[in-house]
Amino acid sequence: MDPTLIYKVQQALKALLEQTVLPYSNNVLLGLGGSQTKLSFQAPDKAFFDKIVSDIPVINCYLIGITEDIQRRQSEPPRTQMNFTQTHRTRFIEPRFISLSYMMTVWSKDEEQGAEIEHLFLSHLIAGLGKFDFIPEDIMQAQQIDISPYGVRSQLFGNEHSEKITGQVWQALGSTPKPTVIYSLSLPMPVFDPVQLPIIKEMNNKLDNKPS
Repeated sequence: MDPTLIYKVQQALKALLEQTVLPYSNNVLLGLGGSQTKLSFQAPDKAFFDKIVSDIPVINCYLIGITEDIQRRQSEPPRTQMNFTQTHRTRFIEPRFISLSYMMTVWSKDEEQGAEIEHLFLSHLIAGLGKFDFIPEDIMQAQQIDISPYGVRSQLFGNEHSEKITGQVWQALGSTPKPTVIYSLSLPMPVFDPVQLPIIKEMNNKLDNKPS
């Protein structure tokens, strides 16, 4: 198991945003004579607004939940693989699939064009992230994420419970609700280590289970 997997997936998301969303946003800002868009993964609370947000827009990606991805839950029996000398068989148990839910918002203190910029950048988020059903393999490799053959599946707009959850998040943060894009990443967590079984033990188990 890779204990840094969630962090690596966050870095992969950051790279994906930098490659697919920020080019759109930065071109808009350059046309307006502005600077480059910022990215933040901090909680969008009052401290974030006071210290991070300025006239330069900020795309905020706040992790609001980690849950089991029931749709990808594996019900198949454990896989086994014989070694080359046929003296041992390795038993593999399928990983647990978890879903990381991010609440994505756009922030700006520009009094004249703030609302227009925020809505435009939300469109960039949907257009950029909506291209992919899975995080691209080159980004995964750059972050040293090896979870083949499963991949990290992405989904826009969350599920039927997302609106309620985001409302609770805004209430807990003490902030005024903003237009939000929910973005979920589903990934396998290999929490079980492979187990080597001697062939003789496997044969004995079969004999023990043989009906009399």
